[in-house]
Amino acid sequence: MKQKQAEERSNLVRESLVFQVKLVVDGLRDFMLVPIALVATLVGLLRGGEDPAREFRRVLDLGRQSEQWINLFGQHEPIQEAGRAGSIDLLLTHAEQVLREQARAGGVSEGASRAIAAALQKAHSSVRDDEQRDVAKDQPDCGGDQ
Repeated sequence: MKQKQAEERSNLVRESLVFQVKLVVDGLRDFMLVPIALVATLVGLLRGGEDPAREFRRVLDLGRQSEQWINLFGQHEPIQEAGRAGSIDLLLTHAEQVLREQARAGGVSEGASRAIAAALQKAHSSVRDDEQRDVAKDQPDCGGDQ
């Protein structure tokens, strides 16, 4: 009985920590989206043309994608694609596994920090690659055969 209570408390602490990390990431995302949305709106207004809301809609799409990635309240299924950080949940689960393995092996500090840094670098690279693909997709084709 005491083992089950200890396990439940441990799960509560883990879930609370994960939620706190997600709240911080969500807050940073919101903080960054405010000026980005304002700039996109100004660009659309100044540019005018047939589709002045194009940039603003891209910001909304970015917000939806980041919402799914953060998955603050666990409402979204993680994106399971090879080489991509499907959600913050997957990253945190991976980091937790690395820490547990390192704790069992007795080399928590240096080995764990390297493994976590590698996982974060991989996630950062995949997000950067996705952003570059999105930008390239929206660039007009200049016809390189000139």
